Amino acid sequence: MVRAVVFTCIAAIVVFAVVQDRLTSAGVGRYVALFRDRTDGAAAATIDEVMKPAAAHAVRQGAFWGGAVLVTGLGGTLIARRRRGRE
Repeated sequence: MVRAVVFTCIAAIVVFAVVQDRLTSAGVGRYVALFRDRTDGAAAATIDEVMKPAAAHAVRQGAFWGGAVLVTGLGGTLIARRRRGRE
């Protein structure tokens, strides 16, 4: 059981990191696109205007999906432990 809990925790951390990384890099892509679109002399978007909301969204989504993996994994481990105890 300890192995399953450790594996679940590691999987949740990995999911958080991957989701957060992908969404942060999408924010970078939006910043680059805005920067390229505003080359006509208009004021360019600052990195803070684009990346602060993108980073906050990335962390929220990473925490949500990492938490979902954690709850699902621990719930499945608990169910398996209870079923094994009944046999």
